[in-house]
Amino acid sequence: MLLAIIGDMHMQFDENDVQFFNNSDYDAILLVGDLSSKNPDSMFKLLPLLNQLTKPTYFIPGNHDTTGVRQLLGELMQNDFLINFGADSQQKRMEQLKHDLTGPALCGYSNHTLTSGLGLVAARPFSMGSTNGTVNFKPFLQKEYGVSTLEQSRDRIKSLIDAIHPPYLILAHHGPHGLGKLATDMWGADFLPQETDFGDRDLTEAIAYAVSIQKPPLAVIAGHMHYPTKHGKKAKQWWLKRDGILYLNAARWPRIFKHEGRELHHHVRLTIGENSGIEALACFVAGESVLTTSDDRAILP
Repeated sequence: MLLAIIGDMHMQFDENDVQFFNNSDYDAILLVGDLSSKNPDSMFKLLPLLNQLTKPTYFIPGNHDTTGVRQLLGELMQNDFLINFGADSQQKRMEQLKHDLTGPALCGYSNHTLTSGLGLVAARPFSMGSTNGTVNFKPFLQKEYGVSTLEQSRDRIKSLIDAIHPPYLILAHHGPHGLGKLATDMWGADFLPQETDFGDRDLTEAIAYAVSIQKPPLAVIAGHMHYPTKHGKKAKQWWLKRDGILYLNAARWPRIFKHEGRELHHHVRLTIGENSGIEALACFVAGESVLTTSDDRAILP
């Protein structure tokens, strides 16, 4: 089985991408979120393109999708007033997203079945890290999903794991805590003065639960922390295997860029074999050519 993983787009997705993926041999496409740029309404300009994808496509919203600038600042500053200020506008954008997204499946605290019976657990949407000990955009999450604490979120994901039939993947926007605190680690913060593990603790605890009941996912797929790092533009680890689980961060910025005179479009190819063997390759599409690498510290061709 072949899956295409598209990292944080931030508006970098075009007609060439639609043509490539529709003509590809991929069985399904997973979108890890952050369609939008700084303008929260910009994402709606991408939806007509995404709706043209003919492959089964699954999208989990990121922290830039439907959320406003004041909310994002509120989360970074841990300011409840700013977080609450934009909750109503986020709800309105969410309703528009549900209406306008007619092709890809909108995911979040949900289970799905891909082709060949492969399951998909969609974890907490709109995440941007849990270092402050709470869920992000709490007023909205409480109203939309009935989740207002990390414990409730963990239990919600655990219930999804209970209900899914193996083999399965976990799809998230932000990855789990516990995979390193360095800026070059998968979900280590690269925008703070101090290096910090910015991963989601609710996701970590849900994965540990899955392992404890002998029901681990084949892979945990997310994005959010971009390759390369913000400061110093260092290579950021984008995949690793631990205890038999593949962890994958598909976010590369810019996703579309020029290299040696060619325009390259990035995504990750995930290959799952008959015996649940799994391999990730970073792919760079240039016209009809596809350059690939499996180097876990370099996504440049």
